[in-house]
Amino acid sequence: MVNRKTKKRQFKQQDYKKLKKYCAAKGKLFVDVEFPPTSASLFLDSDKSHANIVWKRPGELADNPRLFVEGASPNDVAQGILGNCWFVSACSALSHNQKLLDKVVPDAAEQEWGDDKPYCGIFRFCFWRFDAWTEVVVDDLLPTRHGRLLFARSKTPNEFWSALLEKAFAKLYGCYENLIGGQLPNALQDVSGGVAETINIGKFLNGDLTDSNSELFRTLKNALDRKALVIAAIAAKHKDEIEESLDCGLVIGHAYAVTAVRLIELDAKKPVQSPSYLSLPLINITEHQKVIRLQNPWGEKEWNGPWSDGSKEWLQVTDARKKEMGITVDEDGEFWMPWDQFLHYFTDVSLCQIFEVSDPSTSREYCEWRFHGEWMSYGRSGSPNDRAGGCLNFLATFCSNPQYRFDVLDDNTEIMLAVSQREPSEGQKIREPYVTIGIHVMKVENNRRYRLHQPVESVATSDYTSACSVFLHLKNLLRGRYVAFPTTYAPREHAEYLFRIYSEHDCYPKELKKHMPTNKFSLCGGISCVSRITVLSAEFPTFKGLYFLIFNTEIYCELTTNGENVRTTTVKMSKPVWNESFVFYKRETVFRFVISLYEKRILRDKLLCETSIDEAVNNEVRTVDASMRDRNGDISGSLKLVFQSYDDPLYL
Repeated sequence: MVNRKTKKRQFKQQDYKKLKKYCAAKGKLFVDVEFPPTSASLFLDSDKSHANIVWKRPGELADNPRLFVEGASPNDVAQGILGNCWFVSACSALSHNQKLLDKVVPDAAEQEWGDDKPYCGIFRFCFWRFDAWTEVVVDDLLPTRHGRLLFARSKTPNEFWSALLEKAFAKLYGCYENLIGGQLPNALQDVSGGVAETINIGKFLNGDLTDSNSELFRTLKNALDRKALVIAAIAAKHKDEIEESLDCGLVIGHAYAVTAVRLIELDAKKPVQSPSYLSLPLINITEHQKVIRLQNPWGEKEWNGPWSDGSKEWLQVTDARKKEMGITVDEDGEFWMPWDQFLHYFTDVSLCQIFEVSDPSTSREYCEWRFHGEWMSYGRSGSPNDRAGGCLNFLATFCSNPQYRFDVLDDNTEIMLAVSQREPSEGQKIREPYVTIGIHVMKVENNRRYRLHQPVESVATSDYTSACSVFLHLKNLLRGRYVAFPTTYAPREHAEYLFRIYSEHDCYPKELKKHMPTNKFSLCGGISCVSRITVLSAEFPTFKGLYFLIFNTEIYCELTTNGENVRTTTVKMSKPVWNESFVFYKRETVFRFVISLYEKRILRDKLLCETSIDEAVNNEVRTVDASMRDRNGDISGSLKLVFQSYDDPLYL
């Protein structure tokens, strides 16, 4: 089903308002029985010792405790001894997006300490889980050792939003220890509800680590302009490399929040020789420098190479230019580095796109459609009701997967697809592995309204990964109809999924559920045949006169059979190539097609020529050069067609 309204739910069925009201009435501070201040909340093994660990409330750790002190900033989030840099980096990136932060920390002013509000030691946070903002309630008892917080903390001693947020996240994952070594895209999606993906820099650039065409630079800049959460990481080749500090100040195995990318105009001018045939003197060209800003959750080690804090390179940028571009170089833990060096050291970028969406019928930046479904086998693999066919490696069962059609109305269209699976072990200490999932897209007949039964032209496929979500970015799509298949890697794997589609324009998506048309009132039997006709191209020597050249005539084909009319897109008479397909269903074993060629006009389109063809169902593929005749019956050209007709309506 399609759903546009994001749901809300309460984790462990705990109602924040009721619990707070109860504590206020009893004059007690809240202690969370679902996530108690014991070893059970710290470790995977509940019997594990927690020597010297004392659970304390913020008021016992600092005077005048606050949730936020002067708002949120990246420096509010510093990692503790827990190896959860993936989550801390996501929080650091989150602090740059106030709108999202308000969702994750709802009613922050109401939760804040204050003389005019009863303090009950209870707080609530929201995380996005499988299309629902999930409210997690926690008490404010935090694990400490020797009077200091063990895990995430703010650099401002009396600020506690990051520590409490981490506790809520640990509760969602079963315990603090379960936060060690998580996946970056998961954390980004949990705190945003966005569409997460991980880009392997070397693979994305096809080995061109100079990013000579600036494709990755533009990708990150556009993502940040859309308020995306972006994190970069340096992957370790071996376990013993993790936490190793490089001479340049970067740390292997660490995740850094990306907070900006800039093309800086330098104060210096570069002399460039003009072409010799112009006989002009040297031309001074303004130089530019690509830079990227990152934030280290530890806040202790930074990049110390070119364009680092206080480096001589910043002398090339005027103070006015820095102010104009919002460039600062004085925040601890946050640093700039040149783009080429970033590509040299960093291996992966995880980004979570945040799409501003609304109903497709209104003005908006993006349209969004959300479909809930389930990969499930009913009976034998590949049966009509099977919905777990596996990836394209399994050709016999692939088309058994869920199918979603969408239309592209203009060439060079961009569409983004994402499939997420339900967390198999939410709130539990046991981490069940994710099913390996991916997305495949095929271009289908322009008029397809029923499920596809044989694979056709592939357009794109995502990587298949054992992850919470998979993302597929479709660029430069041509006009036509497409079908997207969210799939598991292997057949007969079971999982619930959420499939999301994003587009700048309405693409009219719809899940394909029926296998073929049905006629409940037919007395002559049901559908027994299917035929696909592909209009390839045309040759019209008689229409190459001056009129058609001057006015650059546009033409299209109209196909009629059994009372059904379809038409191709419009093309120029000078290049009559379509390569467009249509599919038809029928009871009889002969399809009679009438194919007409029209000239596109402002008032009324003009019929140029037409032909009729009887196509017998012969379970074969045949190519036809059909003669087209004008109104006088004279042959004016030919149309190249491909027919595929079968006596099994579930064949195509």
